[in-house]
Amino acid sequence: MKNLTRVVCLVAVCCCFCLVACGQKGGGKSSVAFTKDVAGIDVSHHQGNVNWEKVKKTLPKGSFVYVKCTEGATYIDPKCKTLAKGAKASGYRVGGYHFFRMSSSAHDQFRHFKKILDDIGPDLIPMVDVELGDGKWSQKEIRRAQDSLQVMLNLLEKAYGVKPIIYGTQRSYNTYCAPRFNHYTLYIGRYGKNKPEINGPSHYTIWQFTENGKIDGIEKPVDFCRFHPKKKHERHFIAEKKEIKNASTAP
Repeated sequence: MKNLTRVVCLVAVCCCFCLVACGQKGGGKSSVAFTKDVAGIDVSHHQGNVNWEKVKKTLPKGSFVYVKCTEGATYIDPKCKTLAKGAKASGYRVGGYHFFRMSSSAHDQFRHFKKILDDIGPDLIPMVDVELGDGKWSQKEIRRAQDSLQVMLNLLEKAYGVKPIIYGTQRSYNTYCAPRFNHYTLYIGRYGKNKPEINGPSHYTIWQFTENGKIDGIEKPVDFCRFHPKKKHERHFIAEKKEIKNASTAP
């Protein structure tokens, strides 16, 4: 009985040690410190409160900031305008992105996105976030989704005079978009040390390499992004205001 008691106590101590260790690591999600090659960030209400005066001490002026504007045909990010206004006032170039849904028509989503995008006055090329399905779609369903996405991309290009950027995780993009949309500027999420790999003859331009970035002034973890090493010259994807035409009369 004494031996059994010792074993039970030993197991309990080990379990407590493991729990403490895991807690210290934040459940396995450790923060990623800012480095000089971070070219920009993207934010939404998920980042909580943002103090842009503090952010400026870490994120250099000239970096890009993409703000979530809309999702589907009705949702508006509750902090979209506040985040865009604060980032602009702090000297950052600001763009907006839309989370694409197959539950609404491309035309309805375009009109919804455009209204909010025009309200924030984008400095950057519009971006469409494409993260579809669960990998079990038929080829017919994938073609239907691609056709709908193409309609929205065409409407955005006509309205703003520039090809939109496509965002997706490596898995989502390769499953639902590649290689049909490889001629667009690609903003690809793949967390960790391995760079994104695109199916077909293309490369990413922007790599979202972590969702656990830490910047003083941003309450919760933020996405960090960097340019492809051979595409640093393609900073033209960050359009000047004069390159994004007035879309007030667009369809």
